Amino acid sequence: MTAAKIHLDMTTTRAEFFRNLKTALRDMSSTIDGNHIRAICGDTQVSLTLDPLPALALGPTLKLERWHVTIEFGDASEQQRQGFMQSFERAFHRGGG
Repeated sequence: MTAAKIHLDMTTTRAEFFRNLKTALRDMSSTIDGNHIRAICGDTQVSLTLDPLPALALGPTLKLERWHVTIEFGDASEQQRQGFMQSFERAFHRGGG
């Protein structure tokens, strides 16, 4: 079975990403090595990798940091993947108006 991967384009600072990630991973053991994160979710490993993307320019002076985030689930079941993604998305959800 091939490991499932999710690719995300996230507009966030690196510091904000890791603050929110701490909330997402609160019930899991994890290790961080630069832009690579490994977390234990139940009985499977989840790997996250951050790669910088060009900034999002909103006019001549406003530029927002962007990251390509790859989430790889190893041999996780569909239920484990969904549970992880619910926690991840809840931690990164932003309100808006």
